Amino acid sequence: MSLALDTMSANPEGLPERYAERLTALNVEHQRGIGRFRKRLEDFVEQAMLTAQQAQVVIEHLLRLGERGRNPANTGNIEDLFCYTLQDTGDPIRAYAQALADSVKVVPMDPDARLFPVIRRGEQAYHRVGDLTHLTEGDRMLVAHTMVAYGDAEMWESACQLVRLTLKADAEDAVQRQVARMAVQSQHLPSSSFILARAASLTIECRPLYEAAGYSEADIVAAQAFYDTCAEFEPRWAADFGDGRVPLDQHWERWRERYLSARAKLPAELIYQLSSDTLTNFLDGTLESGKWTDASVTFGGVDRVEDLPTALARIVNQYIAEHIALHDRPASDLTVACAEPLRPWGIAFRNDRAVVISERPEKADLLREQFEAAWNRKQNSARHSV
Repeated sequence: MSLALDTMSANPEGLPERYAERLTALNVEHQRGIGRFRKRLEDFVEQAMLTAQQAQVVIEHLLRLGERGRNPANTGNIEDLFCYTLQDTGDPIRAYAQALADSVKVVPMDPDARLFPVIRRGEQAYHRVGDLTHLTEGDRMLVAHTMVAYGDAEMWESACQLVRLTLKADAEDAVQRQVARMAVQSQHLPSSSFILARAASLTIECRPLYEAAGYSEADIVAAQAFYDTCAEFEPRWAADFGDGRVPLDQHWERWRERYLSARAKLPAELIYQLSSDTLTNFLDGTLESGKWTDASVTFGGVDRVEDLPTALARIVNQYIAEHIALHDRPASDLTVACAEPLRPWGIAFRNDRAVVISERPEKADLLREQFEAAWNRKQNSARHSV
């Protein structure tokens, strides 16, 4: 039975057209994720943090992700990004910017998908996913998903709808400018060493996007300097982060100093998203939807369900090291916020490091279900790529 349909309220006001019919046409993973997210949206409406019309835009987006074949393992992370940001800032536009940015994590990506902003390497410009021929299918997704999100005409229009409802803006140029600002604050590629290593030598073309968003020349120059600095990240440093350590060599220290100096000059909303993208990665929705099981199978080489807690602990320790090194924040930010959500999945913290709990995880059955779904997606992706 559909979990999402079980949680439908008696009052269908604010739901997209043909909601029940469209929901039941999706697979169970999508139904579960949408149902859980919808309950939280209803809570926000009751608390007057969202209107029913704003919530409807978000639910329609989630339905369309399922109908367009997006990855259901990512729905929970979209939920956590949206809900964390809305609760923390009270701003539906900033919350939706976060959600849209991570909405297209699917492998393989459409090679014709447009990138906005454009990715560059020196004089070479990459306008579409398929132009990134030097990257694997998985790495294309990791590097380009935030650019694909805002290069997608349907998702851009969805953002416009939310902006119109929120700002009650009649002037279309004001709406377009605000959505461009959403795209600016969503380019969070530099929040992860894992992705920085795969994007080595790649930067983004800031000027067209920042001009559309109404930023000053000084802001444009500062943003470009930041992303150009990110392109100088050395892939060898990712091995240290993968082991939960911060690199120690002098070249790293010099790069980090330039990185943090440039980061401090970015728009405040982008700085916020770079950091919160890390903090939301281990909250309930993300874990329940199987994002990290999917990543461990797709990128981490995990081929046994029993190995998932160890893989998850390794990922958590990588993020702790990144939170310290890339965001200049204490490990306790992450360990305190994520201790309770992670424990049912077999993870505890000791001396600010994630460790595997010896007893069987409370969520062991769901881990197996996630593993089987992720394994099937990986096999289907491999067949599609041949």
